[in-house]
Amino acid sequence: MLTLMVAFRNISRQRKRSFLLSGAIAFGMLIITIINALTGGVVENIRDNFAHALGGHVFITGREYNQRDQVVNKIRPDARLDRLLADNADRIAAFTKRSQALPSLIFGSKQTMQLVYGVDFQEEDKLLNSLVLIDGSLQDVFSVENAAILPQPVAERLGVHVGETVLIRLETLTGQHNVGELLVVAFVEDQEQFGLSAAYVSRAYLNSLLGLDPGEYQILNLFLTDLSLVESFTRTFREGLMTPEEQAEEEKEEQVEVTVSIGGVPIQPQTGERRIARWAGTRYRVMNINQVMEPVELAVGVLNRVGLVIFIILLLVTMVGITNTFRMVLIERTREIGTMRAFGMHRKQVQRIFLWEAVLLGLVGCATGLALAGLLILVIGNWRLNVDPALQFFLRNGRITFKLSLGDIFLNLFLVVLTSLLAAYWPARAAAKLSPLKALSSHT
Repeated sequence: MLTLMVAFRNISRQRKRSFLLSGAIAFGMLIITIINALTGGVVENIRDNFAHALGGHVFITGREYNQRDQVVNKIRPDARLDRLLADNADRIAAFTKRSQALPSLIFGSKQTMQLVYGVDFQEEDKLLNSLVLIDGSLQDVFSVENAAILPQPVAERLGVHVGETVLIRLETLTGQHNVGELLVVAFVEDQEQFGLSAAYVSRAYLNSLLGLDPGEYQILNLFLTDLSLVESFTRTFREGLMTPEEQAEEEKEEQVEVTVSIGGVPIQPQTGERRIARWAGTRYRVMNINQVMEPVELAVGVLNRVGLVIFIILLLVTMVGITNTFRMVLIERTREIGTMRAFGMHRKQVQRIFLWEAVLLGLVGCATGLALAGLLILVIGNWRLNVDPALQFFLRNGRITFKLSLGDIFLNLFLVVLTSLLAAYWPARAAAKLSPLKALSSHT
């Protein structure tokens, strides 16, 4: 306790020097905190916008054989699925039902293939808020039965404008060709670089083209109450919906294939065409948003690592400054150190005083940097930005949001204290080794 009090007194009486050192540490802490919070907020915004654009956090699709021995994508009432939904109800915030198709969109002499989601717009009330409007009105989807929301690049390829009608040509679930008309009511920003490019129409209308009843669906999307549970939740549903036949097939595929070698050269057996046996009931595929978000999080991870490198460089520069400063302090306090040693202070105590000064400077710098970062986050987070529509996907309601985890804060704090201790270690050790007699005879 005594060494801590002496250390606090020392940094208090050298206010200008302490201010400069802690200010340098605070600047580094400010930079890394802003970068971590910004990337955390960007990931959360993209994840949230992705979730509403895709319809949920976990996506369940079903396949079954129809009476014509054709595989169709469809989810029927199923006791297994109902039981899993009931058992995990406390982890499900909401769910949505969608249909989908990959039809040709035709306008005049131009046509393009485009993923189309059939959506219940009344049920998915947050979907429209997640889309970045470029032209038209998103509210028209509630009053027009065959209304369509198209990504901007699709509209440009077709040369269509808001208010015009495009043809949609697709196959029904039974393999028959069908044609319909879509009234374009809005263009939205496309996020094809993130793997998200979809048009949106009424589920009831798309179902009529696919040969489904208005209330039927092909994809069940689930919103979770806690995103940290996504992987375990996905695994629970994947295993719970797997039939014994699927489990047997999976185990068979995992068996190691035996190879024969002649003269050290492996002879691979010829593999014939794999025949898929008909199954009864519905087979499910369960995916989650993490699989879609992986490229985005990799890019954000690179930004975080760049920020960490900048932070470490700033710490190293600060570390040199701390080392040089403590060497000067050692020279200035030589007689003082000799006096303390003459009154019975041990070498370890002298060393601890210097180390405690470094720790206190690091903590003050961290606290100051965090306070400044919090103030900047509060100010910037309240600005509504008028930016390019392509950047709106990274924002929330036109605002930059920040999210900083306690883990990041403690990691940065640990790095600051560690580098401060390393910087002060050699001057502290030199101070501890001073001879009391020589120190008292010094003129400094």
